[in-house]
Amino acid sequence: MSEPDILCDVIDNALLHLYLTVAETTRYTPIPKRNEVLLRYLKPLAKDKAYRGARKEIRSFLVLGKTRGCNLESKLIELHELSLRYDKNASDAHQLFDVLGQIEDRLGFPTRFINYLNKGEQPQANTIYMLQEHIENGFVESGEQVAPVSLFLESSTVVSVQAFINESGLFLAELQQMNEGAKQGHIVLHPATKEA
Repeated sequence: MSEPDILCDVIDNALLHLYLTVAETTRYTPIPKRNEVLLRYLKPLAKDKAYRGARKEIRSFLVLGKTRGCNLESKLIELHELSLRYDKNASDAHQLFDVLGQIEDRLGFPTRFINYLNKGEQPQANTIYMLQEHIENGFVESGEQVAPVSLFLESSTVVSVQAFINESGLFLAELQQMNEGAKQGHIVLHPATKEA
């Protein structure tokens, strides 16, 4: 999980913890008490290895929560709303680079442009190749995808790459061509909101 995802999880879980704790009492819970509840939840996370990517931010929350007159809950709500706005506005181009990064991290397939192969150089197996023109012409300036993007892969796991992309929900991956003998595949990416 990436650092921004870890931080979003911390914020969401901290707010849920606060609201569930406050819901257990019928009395009004003042801001200092709410800060205390949040601090008790966040303190162990600062030492947890699973949250290493957000450790700096968690420590900042701890300092902020101990500051007199500070409302840690409102700060976490602001950050939560900011992350929701970012997710909503994430462009298709950004999502393409996210999914390609996930493929490299989880499946081990790096991505290259076909245009950058040296003359005489053959495409490498287990590497995803893209046409630079598809990126330049497939997205408008705002990052919205307006044309399908092709991915070319020489591997015995082309179908699993297609499934991985579809499971991500970021794009609809269509297997355009598959040469079983040569283990070559052509995957076409469409925006997730449109049918292939």
